[in-house]
Amino acid sequence: MIFRGLLVATLLAPMTFMATSAQAAAVSGEANIAGNVSVSSTNINFSPQFVNTAGALETGSFAGLTGGTIMSLTGPVTGAVSVPNFINFNQGVASPITFDLTFIAPGVGTTAACGSSAPGSVCTPTGSPFTLVQLTSDTVVATLQLNGNAYTGSAADGSSLTRGVFSTQTVIGGTLPAILGRLNSGQTLTGITYSASFAASPVPEPASMLLMGLGLTGAGLVARRRRSNQA
Repeated sequence: MIFRGLLVATLLAPMTFMATSAQAAAVSGEANIAGNVSVSSTNINFSPQFVNTAGALETGSFAGLTGGTIMSLTGPVTGAVSVPNFINFNQGVASPITFDLTFIAPGVGTTAACGSSAPGSVCTPTGSPFTLVQLTSDTVVATLQLNGNAYTGSAADGSSLTRGVFSTQTVIGGTLPAILGRLNSGQTLTGITYSASFAASPVPEPASMLLMGLGLTGAGLVARRRRSNQA
């Protein structure tokens, strides 16, 4: 079936990562960013530069944030990974703040819903990190959740467990089956804007704690989309 081809075979191709540092200087607060992204069956290409979300209030160590850089991902898997310097928040009170990616959460939809074009359908292809929601009869939105460690300076005094949730701001035109078919045929979805929120805890956590709370924020976004459809 077409939907099984999205971001599964090629996106799940093995990736090679460098080992991340165990400790660094912890940070706290929240950052809200926005940028552009394109998605193919093999890549998630974030715009190299991002800005803070217009009107959003950055708090704690992220206060004063105006921009930064973010890496693209090739063949992202779900589960534990190690991608040092995935994001650099290069403006802010405690700048620069580095975010090392350590966990890509699985999507919270179902594979069965990927074959549906009914509004409210919540799709996650097998093994995919994306939650795709059929918002209306001809528009789709997507969310992605990442966990990791944020810190300032060099690896020295501990880091902060940090969770980030990406959500598309421009809808993707079409139905779930049609969009998955485009990706499966080798097309790239472009012109997509996103916003993302990153929240950091100032308390260093062991790696096993990264498993806690996965999917909660993404599930909340999905629930809000559903309520919006029903309004």
